[in-house]
Amino acid sequence: MIATILGEDGFRKGTDLYFERHDGEAATVEDFVKCFEDATGRDLTQFFRWYIQAGTPLVSASTAYDSASATFTLSLEQTVAPTPGQSRKEPLHIPLSTALILDNGQIATPIKVEGGEFKDGVLHLTERSQSFTFTGISSRPVLSINRSFSAPINLHMEQSSDDLIQIARHETDLFSRWQALTALALPNLIAATQAVRSGNEVSVDPAFISTLIEIAGNDEFEPAFRAQALTLPSEADVAREMGKDNDPDAIHKARNAVMRAVAKAGIETFKGLFSGFEEKDDYSPDAASAGRRSLRNIAMSYLSYAEETPERAAQAFANASNMTDMAYSLSVMTQRFPDSAEASDALATFETRFADNALVMDKWFTLQAAIPGDGALARITSLMASKHFIATNPNRVRSLIGTFAFGNPTGFNRADGKAYDFLAEQIIAIDKRNPQLAARILTSMRSWRSLEAVRADHAREALTTIERSAGLSTDVRDIVERMLKG
Repeated sequence: MIATILGEDGFRKGTDLYFERHDGEAATVEDFVKCFEDATGRDLTQFFRWYIQAGTPLVSASTAYDSASATFTLSLEQTVAPTPGQSRKEPLHIPLSTALILDNGQIATPIKVEGGEFKDGVLHLTERSQSFTFTGISSRPVLSINRSFSAPINLHMEQSSDDLIQIARHETDLFSRWQALTALALPNLIAATQAVRSGNEVSVDPAFISTLIEIAGNDEFEPAFRAQALTLPSEADVAREMGKDNDPDAIHKARNAVMRAVAKAGIETFKGLFSGFEEKDDYSPDAASAGRRSLRNIAMSYLSYAEETPERAAQAFANASNMTDMAYSLSVMTQRFPDSAEASDALATFETRFADNALVMDKWFTLQAAIPGDGALARITSLMASKHFIATNPNRVRSLIGTFAFGNPTGFNRADGKAYDFLAEQIIAIDKRNPQLAARILTSMRSWRSLEAVRADHAREALTTIERSAGLSTDVRDIVERMLKG
């Protein structure tokens, strides 16, 4: 963030001075900031509040465009909630990298900006409330703000789907593109969840689908970015966004429906990505190769929704030359087609091949623990009887029970509450030999209050069972009591 405030040259000078003065010393934050002040002559007193004030700032933004005067006004307000010992927070210096995207996709260059410091595309918010007026803006622009996450803030700003699509299609900052795609995806996933719960057909915004497919097939973007763009928010993300009365089964069905809609609309694009990024050379761990593997694998995932068969993933598993591709194709089979012969055969092959490799067998347990649906609990208890499961091995417990609790929303949050009861038994047992591990796995139930009423009641009963258990460790008792108190 200090680099955004000072610019590249100022940051370089400050860094050079810091190493000149303090290399090899146990320097303080004060020493660090003082070097940048001395190197650039800029007063960083207000910036230093980031180090002495607790809490994440909320920046609220609103905009207005006046076509008659060709001006665009951006109004900003920063707030930080009171925290113990700091009831009143002073305004921070918040650098906000900003772009105004015009109808033609170009980024506007204002004639002047009034209301505060604006340099090299960065607005400097230093007051509680501040308005910036951009002059010489030929048409109503779409605002992209906090580009590249220039400041660690929470941002509140109302933007239409059309505005977000404009950002997703034309922003030159890839972080902002990804953020816009996420902001487009979440309302679609939430609407789909509501449709599932109401018994209605799921519909997905065609503009969102076409934007996603357009980016996926655009060779101007690095494969790693395209793979990230295609990764829709998880079921946990959707539940967090909804906040309350969550039905994990409905969220799961809804997300699958959205994935299927995108997959069927972009099937030819995904086929091209899957075949075009096939590994032809020897395995390489470099970033570019990893990006190509990621894009090919996520294309395979989408194709599993479009083609509704495990055959492609099974073939990819058989042909895999590295653990990344092998594990991903196996996850597609187990997640999408858990009862298929292909998934069963692949799991057996994986087990036979890596039985003597403890870390890889942890992955074998993890993949199976994440298989969704009501059959998950029976699968977990069966795996606990496996010759490979070692109850005294923390990694093995995390890979099976931890993954089940943290990474299997439908299996763990089954409506009858039996998985909560199972976890309560496991927490009590694990606590006797490894309190830290038990406490960590127990945190999987922190969001129990956001569940719909029936599941929430079952979760409360399981937590109460843990609380009433004799001889609980301090770690587990502290967490369970906090959960029940809310």
